[in-house]
Order: sequence, then C-alpha cells, then structure tokens
Amino acid sequence: MEHQIPPQTLAGLNRRDFLKILSIGSGALILGGCGVHPISTLLPTPSASLIPATLPVIEPTTTVTNFPSQTDTPSQTPAPSFEYLPMADVSAKAFSLPSPQFSNPFPLMQALQERHSSREFQPDELPVALITAVLWAGFGVNRTDGKRTAPSANNVRDIDIYLITGKGLFRYEADNRSLTGLLPGDLRGYAGMQGYNLVAPLILVYVSDYSRLGMASDEERVQWSWAHSGCIAQNVYLACAALGLATVVRSSFDHLELGSRMELNPNQHITLVQTLGYPVD
Repeated sequence: MEHQIPPQTLAGLNRRDFLKILSIGSGALILGGCGVHPISTLLPTPSASLIPATLPVIEPTTTVTNFPSQTDTPSQTPAPSFEYLPMADVSAKAFSLPSPQFSNPFPLMQALQERHSSREFQPDELPVALITAVLWAGFGVNRTDGKRTAPSANNVRDIDIYLITGKGLFRYEADNRSLTGLLPGDLRGYAGMQGYNLVAPLILVYVSDYSRLGMASDEERVQWSWAHSGCIAQNVYLACAALGLATVVRSSFDHLELGSRMELNPNQHITLVQTLGYPVD
C-alpha cells in the first residue's frame, strides 16, 4: 500500500532529508519523486535560456516505462532488509540489492544543468537504496539480453565497479544485481591524497580487466578502458544530480598502491575513482 505524504510536509524538508525518507523502510528509492509530490517540483527549474533555441522544449513526463525485470531471487542471499551496507564479510556469499525504481523520472535536461563536481561531503552513510540506484545508472543491466546502461566496444564489458567504504571493499555484480564483500577494513585513504576521501562515505573504483579485451593492442586496451570508464562516470554524475548527491571523478591517486591494497591481479587496471556522498549544505 502506498503511503501518502502531505505535500506541505515534503516542501518543508531539505533535499537530503527528503531522499532519506524515500529510502528508509521501503528498501527502494523512487527516482525523482514518491508518486505524490515529485522531487522536480522542489528543485529550481533551469532557465529556458539555457536550452538551445533549435531544440524543442521537452516537458517532463510522468509516464512510467518499466525496465525489463531481472530475476529478483538470484542464487545469492535474499535482498537485504538493512538500510545501510553491512561490514564486508569475505566468508559470506554475495547479497542481493533491491530493485531500482523508475517512476516519475527526473528530467534529463535538469540533471545535465545540475551536473557538477563537488569536493565537500557529509560523512553520513548512504542507504542501500541510493547505492543501488547509482550503481544501476552507472553500469547496470537495462535490457533482457544483459546489455548495460553504458556502452563498451564490441560489448566486452571490461569494467568492474568496486566500492570502497568505511566497512570494507565490495564488488558490484551487475548481472545478478548484488554486491560481493571482498576485504574488510577502510581503504579510502589509498584512493587519493585529498582529505575529503576520508570523509565521504563511498568511493567507486573503475577497474578494467584486460583479459576481456581479446586481441586488442596495448594501445587499444588503454583507449577502450578509459573511454568505457568515462561513460560510466558520466552516468553516475547524472544519477547523483537527480538524487541530490555530491560526486567528483579523479585520476590523481597511486594506481599501483591502490591496486595492491585491493589485491587486483595483473590483468586488472584501475582507470578512475569517483567519490560520492551527501553535499555540504
């Protein structure tokens, strides 16, 4: 049963608290609104002058297009009932993530208008529902044939997304929509010298597995992996703009040191890291 929240109550909340209300208890985030009071009405509308005159003005739509469903009960443990990520447990199997929600989509033009890099973050943990939405937007499965939200040359899908949190290292399993706990401990300090890495609750690490690039030359492997990572990072940027999160993508870190701490194999190469969290008000 859908719970109705009075619009006047929502209008009095700041953006971060509004997003928390959407995720707490439901186990799933409704992107852009809750079916009662779309989040787009709480945000400033981009100036019409920013939209090229040669393009038609596209009005936001409330039509819901359901993403082709994946199996909601994969071989891993059931979707978690907890609100936040648990400690990484290397002895446990991967745990399933809740299904991302797609009703009341946030206008793409507004997400592009609000997309920017941030270097100040709140330390608050991100709910699982928000993490699910960001990961799916970045490189999730969006078709029944297993293809993803970001392109890759010849559909090689060489990029894996790793998550560094204060609770350990995880890997996103897009095909099963789950997370695998890999290492305990806090590796955020190895993902760059910037002080905000120790404050922000989540760092995404984009890792290219060169063994999936077949007969590509060394130069092509570098080019492809960086191009693929860039597409994913931009998807994450747009998702963060729509979800009210702060983020910044970086290549300034010790690649070899971080790879060693993550226990990557010789075929795995880190391309970029992307820090996420709630913005500083």
